[in-house]
Amino acid sequence: MGGIILPVYVLYFRHYEITLFQVALLAAVFEATIIIFEIPTGRLADRYGRKLSTFIGFALYAMSALVFLLFRDFTGFLVAEVIFGIAETFISGALEALAVDSLPESNRDERLAEIFANRTVYKSASLLCGMILGGFLAGAALSALFIPVLIVALLCLLPALLLQETRASETDDKPLPLSSSSILKTVLSSGTVAALFAVGLAANFVFEPVDQFWQVLFSEVRNLGGSYFGMLTAAGMIMAIVSAKITKKLYGYLKLYLTGAFILVTLSLMAAVRLPMAPALAGIIVYFAMKELIRPIISTHLNRRFKSENRATMLSAYNLVCSIGEVAAGVLAGLMAQQWGVKFLFYVSSVGAVIIPIIYIAVSGARRPKP
Repeated sequence: MGGIILPVYVLYFRHYEITLFQVALLAAVFEATIIIFEIPTGRLADRYGRKLSTFIGFALYAMSALVFLLFRDFTGFLVAEVIFGIAETFISGALEALAVDSLPESNRDERLAEIFANRTVYKSASLLCGMILGGFLAGAALSALFIPVLIVALLCLLPALLLQETRASETDDKPLPLSSSSILKTVLSSGTVAALFAVGLAANFVFEPVDQFWQVLFSEVRNLGGSYFGMLTAAGMIMAIVSAKITKKLYGYLKLYLTGAFILVTLSLMAAVRLPMAPALAGIIVYFAMKELIRPIISTHLNRRFKSENRATMLSAYNLVCSIGEVAAGVLAGLMAQQWGVKFLFYVSSVGAVIIPIIYIAVSGARRPKP
């Protein structure tokens, strides 16, 4: 669904005379909704079932798409963004926890790399298909943008009902939800978990500025026609699909993988700014691919360290940290771009990508407090 919307959602809003300030406000409301509801919905998933949480999430996606279609003004879009954000939180931790806990405990750790590499392939392929459809609708029938979103959400309701949920506590009392202090203790008790949470927060200060302004860089600074943008993102998704099966063999080398991945991000961003057009385009394609290839190794190692009964809550906590970083980075990126320009922003992100592995090494090697 996200692939359909992401390339053209600003055009959709502008089609209905939404100002640029209102567009930014809608995005901020969406992220704020995620921050508010991420942990509570994760706790609900752990206590009452990830299958139920997933079904509610897709139902809310459908409701949001319906509001987008029926109430085409700022107030309607505002309500739709809130519903869409809540839907995201019901699914984000629950669906991943459901997938992980469906694996046999005897070889769960060994199969995590496979399941998250496969997720990258399927996610990238679906994003690619969605972007093609979204691009077509932008040119042919922009007002119908949320019709396929509504259809996909409704179609997902039946598979959500048919999901098989296997939990270690099925025959026991339902687990009590983790308190905020317990979540923090869980994060700090493991050097790897604390380091990955830190990476999740800090990486948004690399990714978010680029995601917001790469089109501005290539259209206004590089003078590239906007018709190429869809092809660039599609090429990045294809590269991620091809690379996912290969890179999963390196998931056991977390420190080395993150270091190499973020160095490639640095080189790709520098190429996008400094080199001639052809290598610059190659650089932004590599950036798109590396961004997709970093998340699965993080998910693999986090899930190896989370207990089954609280998995959805802890995954929601991680997503919450990432959302906070995304909001803060987005605001900072806007201020920096306005003050010093887009090229400066890319230089900052490329330097930040070098710092990320250092943050991981420093946090993971820090002494943990004794319980």
